[in-house]
Amino acid sequence: MAIITGGINGGFIGKAGSVVGYCQHGKWVMRGLPRLSPKNKKGSVDQNICRSKFSKMQYFLGPILPFIRIGFNLEAKRKGNTAHNSAKSWNMLNAFDENGEINYSAVRVSSGNLPGAADVAVETNGNELVFSWRDNSNEVPNPEHTGLREIDQVMLLAYNSQFNVIRFVMSGARRSAGREVLNIGWSKPGLEVHTWISFIADDRQSIANSTYAGIVVF
Repeated sequence: MAIITGGINGGFIGKAGSVVGYCQHGKWVMRGLPRLSPKNKKGSVDQNICRSKFSKMQYFLGPILPFIRIGFNLEAKRKGNTAHNSAKSWNMLNAFDENGEINYSAVRVSSGNLPGAADVAVETNGNELVFSWRDNSNEVPNPEHTGLREIDQVMLLAYNSQFNVIRFVMSGARRSAGREVLNIGWSKPGLEVHTWISFIADDRQSIANSTYAGIVVF
C-alpha cells in the first residue's frame, strides 16, 4: 500500500502495483519493481560475477560507512546521491582485480581534489599504528587550494579483512605535524590490517583522494 503525501498532486511513499515511490534528496522518485525470469534468477556467468563483486563490496563498505560518509560526502553532493553510493560506484569500477577480488591498494575511501599524502610510512608500536608523512603544505598543484594547507587534518583508516573490523581517526593531526597515532586495541601477533590516509580541510569543504598506506602486520 502506498501513502500519498501533500495531497493528490503530491508524491507517494510505498508500493502501488508494479512501482515503488519514495523521496530522495528532496525529489519524489518512482521505480518499477524488478521482474526476474527463472533464467535471470539463476544468472549468466557475467551476471554472477557482477553479483559476487557487488556482495563483496557491500561487505567491505559496511563497517567503514562512518568513514565513507565523510570521505565521499562532497563527491555525493556533486553527484546528487549518497556517500555510500558514490563510494560503491567508484570502487566497483576501479578496485577489483582480474580474479574478481577486491584490490585493497586500489580502494578509495575519500574522494576530492586537495593534495594527497606524500611519503607515507606506517609502523607498529604495541597496539598502535604510527603514521608519518612529509609535510607538503607548500606543494600545491591546484591554484584553487593555495593557502592554509598546513592546517588540513589527517584522516586515518585501518581495516582487517579477516574479522571485517576497522579503526579510524577522522579529525587527526594537522598536515604540518607529519605524524599521527591510531590505536588499534585488538591487535595480536600476526594480525594484518590494510591502511589508508587522507586529509580534510579545516572547514570541511575540501578533501583529498585517499592514499593506500599498505598492509601492516603486528
